[in-house]
Amino acid sequence: MLLWEGGLIKVELCRAARKSCHQGPINQIVLDEGEVITIGADGCIRIWDFETVDTADSIDETGLLEIEPINELQVGKNVKLFSMIKMNEIGSNFWLAQDASGAIWKLDLSFSNITQDPDCLFSFHSGAIEALAVSPLTYLMATTALDCSVRIYDFASKTPLAQMKFKQGGTALAWVPRLVSYNGAQIIVGFEDGVVRVLELYDPKRLTVFAGRKKVSDADISLKQVFKPHTARVTALAYERDGEILATGSEDQTVFFFEVEKDYKPIGYITTPGPVCQLIWSPNSHPDSTLLIICENGYVLETPYPTIKEEEENRDVVSYEIKDMHIKCFHFSSVKSKTLRFIEIEKRKRLKELKEKQKEERRKQLAAEMGGNGEKEFHAEEEEVEAEEPLPEIFIPSTPCHILCGFYSEPGKFWVSLFGIEAEPIPEDIEDPKSYSIENARRKREHDKLMKEVEEIKAGKREKLKALRNEFWKLLEMNQELPKHMQFKRTVSLKEI
Repeated sequence: MLLWEGGLIKVELCRAARKSCHQGPINQIVLDEGEVITIGADGCIRIWDFETVDTADSIDETGLLEIEPINELQVGKNVKLFSMIKMNEIGSNFWLAQDASGAIWKLDLSFSNITQDPDCLFSFHSGAIEALAVSPLTYLMATTALDCSVRIYDFASKTPLAQMKFKQGGTALAWVPRLVSYNGAQIIVGFEDGVVRVLELYDPKRLTVFAGRKKVSDADISLKQVFKPHTARVTALAYERDGEILATGSEDQTVFFFEVEKDYKPIGYITTPGPVCQLIWSPNSHPDSTLLIICENGYVLETPYPTIKEEEENRDVVSYEIKDMHIKCFHFSSVKSKTLRFIEIEKRKRLKELKEKQKEERRKQLAAEMGGNGEKEFHAEEEEVEAEEPLPEIFIPSTPCHILCGFYSEPGKFWVSLFGIEAEPIPEDIEDPKSYSIENARRKREHDKLMKEVEEIKAGKREKLKALRNEFWKLLEMNQELPKHMQFKRTVSLKEI
């Protein structure tokens, strides 16, 4: 800790033997009833005497002063305190602390004989949830995140049931179908180091948890199976529709197949042209069981049901790679620029047809108003036509669009959702409080339409006046060509009329 005075550092505070006040950053300092409270990322809360801190001064050239806290509290292991506030209870010294590891703690800082132990009020993931799956049987939900935990929740009663910690963060998760685990209490989780684990949820009596039937206070998770098919993070897990095959996909550009019935015995793997982001087995409505493999870089593969070889056939095999599998491949390339170009061509075609129609109407109008000179006037107006802008170029991005997800629509056909240039544009938000309501916008549109019609009438009147003016000038020219005694005068008196 540094003590400042007048914009300068007065002294640096440390503990005995020049140890730092906390093992890590101090995230908050609070002054409360003559005490300085420091909250550290090391999970410790230390109380310092304010008078000692306020009057501290260095005693040598090092600029250090050793002091000791009057009290301290270690909240728990793997706790990273971020902030803390005092509860509004008169006469109590309870505080609420935020744990960056994913928890809210209730702490008693009275430091007396009846001081209560730290109480974890809420526990949750400390970062973004990477994967989520719902039980096919009951009101249970499983989640995993990069905070290295897998958690089970009963969302019917809105309570967390159990959690299990690992060395690596979870990246993919699926609930094991009832065809494989009849009691519906197993989940399969993929991790960022390429490991896949099968976990099972039990209650204290080792009976499968069934949410909503009874109150479960201390459910637990046990490890049933573990294997490592990949060298990078696991991104997708999918059971075949009959539950006989498990497919796992990874960022290492491989898809591994396992025989579920024989304790997830490995069948083999295939390589993919890009990192795998999703695996989808064909539903029961399809005649054949096939696997749709979606890669991030625009590739979509379809593989048949893998051939399961006998034990004797696999005995002399050096690698698990499957090289004789018939794989269908589709490489997506952007067609958005082609689509935009086609839309522009159609738009210009319709506009051209409209202009041709307007020109014909204009030609007939000039012919009716000006006779033989109408054709000359029409051609003079034609020369003023603006040059047409070039069509938008066809552009195919060098980096393929990222595929977010996909699914089978029917046998042999699938849909994909894309990110980047192919994504749907985000609608413009309404931020101006003075913007028109739906009704006012409609009225404004009608008013603008009416004003446009008025302007068109005005333009028509102007065109008629222009035609009359041209006719008048022609009459003047004809009048000038007559003998003087036959010419009309430019000014005519009303009395003469």
